[in-house]
Amino acid sequence: MYWSVNKPGLFILTRSVSEAARVASLTLRVAMMIVSSLTLRVTMMIVSSLTLRVTIAEIPPASVQFANPDTTATPDFQKHVVPLLGKLGCSSAKCHGSFQGQGDFRLSLFGFDFYQDHLEITDEDRLNHEAPHESLLLLKPTKQVKHKGGKRFEKDGWEYHLLRRWIKAGAKGIDTVLPHPLEASNEGHEFFTESIQPLLENHCYECHGFDKRKGGLQLKSREAMIEGGDSGNPAIVPGDPDGSLLIEAIKHTNPDLEMPPRRKLEDDEIAKLEKWIRMGAPWPSATDRAPVESDKALVTLHYEPAEILFRNANDTAQIKIIAEWEDGEREDISCLARFNTNNDTVATVNAEGVVTAVGEGDTHIVALYDNGVVAIPVLRPHKVASDAANLSSVSASTVDRLVFDKLSKLNITPSPVCKDTEFLRRVSIDMTGTLPTPVEVMDFLADRSEDKRARKIDDLLDRPTYAAWWANKLCDFTGCNPASIKSLQEVAQEEGYVKASHWYNWIYERVANNTPYDELVEGIMLADPSGQSDEGMPYFWTRQSLEEPKDTAMSVAHSFLGIQLQCAECHKHPFDRWTQNDFVDFAAFFDPKRKGDELKLLRSETVDLTEVEDPREPIMKWMCDPNNPWFAQAFVNRVWAGYFHAGIVDPPDQFTPANPPSNPQLLEWLTKGFIDSGYDMKWLHRRIANSATYQRSWKPNQSNRQDRRNFSRAIPRRIPAEVLYDALKQVTAASDEIETVRTNLKRRASGHLSMRMAGTHAMKVFGKPDRAINCDCERVNEPTLLQSIFLQNDPLVRMRLADSGWIAELEEAGEVDQRELIDQIWLRTVNRLPTEVDRTRAEAHLASVTNLTEGVTDLLWALVNTKEFLLNH
Repeated sequence: MYWSVNKPGLFILTRSVSEAARVASLTLRVAMMIVSSLTLRVTMMIVSSLTLRVTIAEIPPASVQFANPDTTATPDFQKHVVPLLGKLGCSSAKCHGSFQGQGDFRLSLFGFDFYQDHLEITDEDRLNHEAPHESLLLLKPTKQVKHKGGKRFEKDGWEYHLLRRWIKAGAKGIDTVLPHPLEASNEGHEFFTESIQPLLENHCYECHGFDKRKGGLQLKSREAMIEGGDSGNPAIVPGDPDGSLLIEAIKHTNPDLEMPPRRKLEDDEIAKLEKWIRMGAPWPSATDRAPVESDKALVTLHYEPAEILFRNANDTAQIKIIAEWEDGEREDISCLARFNTNNDTVATVNAEGVVTAVGEGDTHIVALYDNGVVAIPVLRPHKVASDAANLSSVSASTVDRLVFDKLSKLNITPSPVCKDTEFLRRVSIDMTGTLPTPVEVMDFLADRSEDKRARKIDDLLDRPTYAAWWANKLCDFTGCNPASIKSLQEVAQEEGYVKASHWYNWIYERVANNTPYDELVEGIMLADPSGQSDEGMPYFWTRQSLEEPKDTAMSVAHSFLGIQLQCAECHKHPFDRWTQNDFVDFAAFFDPKRKGDELKLLRSETVDLTEVEDPREPIMKWMCDPNNPWFAQAFVNRVWAGYFHAGIVDPPDQFTPANPPSNPQLLEWLTKGFIDSGYDMKWLHRRIANSATYQRSWKPNQSNRQDRRNFSRAIPRRIPAEVLYDALKQVTAASDEIETVRTNLKRRASGHLSMRMAGTHAMKVFGKPDRAINCDCERVNEPTLLQSIFLQNDPLVRMRLADSGWIAELEEAGEVDQRELIDQIWLRTVNRLPTEVDRTRAEAHLASVTNLTEGVTDLLWALVNTKEFLLNH
């Protein structure tokens, strides 16, 4: 600590907040003593004019603090011991963090259950407080005794000194937010998990488990058992085995009530159930399983440098990570952080945080410590010179400038703007899920006005097919699945399909009317699940997949926030901030039994459920807050991904600190504009589709050939399953039926037919999602061999060609203009005029067949099997 006077203030450097408080108190007393002889007025004037500034010194890294075996520094369990065990791999899934642990020693996965981990580590067999060096915690990882995990550190290393010093200082654990964690409760929950749950599953669930309710009794929860079955009596009375109907039934003392009916349970099994009821019938809920929370809270992780810019292969850079805690303490934790690279073809990182350049491009190095996750950008520019002409050749929008700023840093030249036919086909598919017609293509080519692309975008946004295609996408995100809406019985009676269609229509109407996105979501979020109200869309809440509050929590997080909470149900998320406590609190918002609780809303605000009638209301209000980090961003990112086949955050439903946006400034600008527009969905579509970034050619140049994350060119991607199905119908339709095929949404795969087509062979082959899981990855747009086989041989394709109204029309016409015929074949399929090479080959084939029908069928079949037809480029 040092003192320095720098008028008008006194500056003091300390190592901790508690030390700073003592210094401040002492300084104030000294100041009062100095002026004690003056009047009170003068005293107050002098004290008030004294500016005291306390700066918290940065604590050096543990590798320095504990380098000396004689150090007097005391390690902290949460800040030092747990992160060290995590970095050494002890709490990984392959070691003691696995479900069953290793060698009778189990740690929480990724180490965030501090209370239970401390109980395990401080077991009397593992620690020797009198002789710390004889503790198994030190002997095994230094391999002084047999250790399957091998040697993890040296006996004279700082890691050894840290753990030895912690043991010697008393091996203290965490201070908890709960004054006295209930070990008895934990014991009861363990007894249920190890003894009672397997017993119920093996002997009772066949009749009373899962979705079965024989005699009206279900044994899936403590509440259901207390409620009982058709008899009206509770199956269990907590604390009173003799008064519990379950015990009477399993003892077979009443011939009219014998469970299980085929044989009586063993005496020891009956004794276990009696003991369990006598204990109060403990049944661990998600809340009970959540770890005890520590009173130490990590505020943030700071990192240096803010960005790593490499020039050559094998260049290196050292990352420094500073942990800032709620009490103001700052410590260099670089030696305790875990480091990963998001792309090892660009850069690698070692355990010490040294980054090494490998190839050209950009990625992030992810650092993890305690509950903090940060991603440090790493860039290595391409050697090929960048060319700004491709930006200046068009009217550059803000989107283009932000994209080009990133490309300039990487020395990447964007591809030029695509041809008119490429643009028209691309935007028609992305915006409306529909191919342009031959007439539409020719009219667009004939239009010489400079604003024709912007006008075409406006035209497409006004079409019913725009509303149909994006309603279909929103049904994907929100899980509109006929087989899951209420019950299998309803599906069998067509009710499931009716309700799914109602769901689709409800969204379609709002997209068509350009209802603000926040209002659309509010209509789903706050809908009456009973369906008694005419307002809102209730079927989101009545799906079979939402059996428990935790299922609802995961669905809401995925659908409207673009985040995955699944991992946090069982353990600390490995690459996100979410803990089991976060998961439990969020799930509790959807649990009707938790009305009297105060709950944290995903690490933001605390909500008192006693003050709200519907717990979904504060969630909706929080989501629509302009400062919400996910709600608007998730939708903006998904719309962007719909046009580029990759999100700015990609995958689009994995908003985590370890998966940062490839262009944060771009995502921030679009999100702010979207919110400022009043959540105007068409505003967002226009900004994206009108940009030169979206309209760039797919053809790569030397600098952007490997770029797939910075939007320097269009990336060809297979057209979605529904678009392909509808396209085949349009390609083969009679001339006077094309418009009907395009606009009859009741017969479109992207419209009402979508509900019935989910799960069919054709849709599965081309990746249409069943909407059964909470993941954008359920829709697969990657090409496969099975798709090629389908298009070449499947009866559906042969039927489309055999029943083609257009081919029948040509047969009836008799003589046809061969040049015009070939033009129409290309315009119908790949939406452009044929080249001279195309035309020559087509003419040769038509001349080689016996009749026109055979020739046209062959050409159509050949073209729908080309990459040009199957890919949106």
